[in-house]
Amino acid sequence: MIFYIYGGVSSGKSEYAEAMISESFENKIYLATMENIGEISSERIKKHLLQREGKGFITIEEPRNIKNIDIDIKNNILLEDLTNLLANNIFDGSSLRKNFKEITEEVFSDIMTIEKRCNSVFIVGNDIFSTKVNQSKELDIFIECLFSLHKKIIDVADRVVEVVYGLPYNRK
Repeated sequence: MIFYIYGGVSSGKSEYAEAMISESFENKIYLATMENIGEISSERIKKHLLQREGKGFITIEEPRNIKNIDIDIKNNILLEDLTNLLANNIFDGSSLRKNFKEITEEVFSDIMTIEKRCNSVFIVGNDIFSTKVNQSKELDIFIECLFSLHKKIIDVADRVVEVVYGLPYNRK
């Protein structure tokens, strides 16, 4: 079972996803994909650690190769988040890898592999529909890949929720 929760930056999507999985399931794994590479990411990681404190999550930090994480059929995964996972795989330092379309397909395939190995997957993603294009060739390609991944996730998801200012809106 796949749940996809998306929204803008600081929209409350992570809190909503955590509440959703916590209300219905035990054996919760928080699959953290953000790499701690600077002050901004460090602060976001601290915020999310505090936010889920005492909620019974086991944290697995894996920024790239999620299909090989140690899980079983009774686990419920909260994947935080889709944008970081794709960015970690598609960028090599500051440059875009040349096989970006194949990488996007691999990320989707890895998510589908996880879904088959556990009870449920809650995926947190970003609202990419208001992102400006033509900022740079690399960013435009990344947005196109992320949009493609977003559409594929929506197609296979059992439920899709957009969170706007903390308010959930069912989209599927």
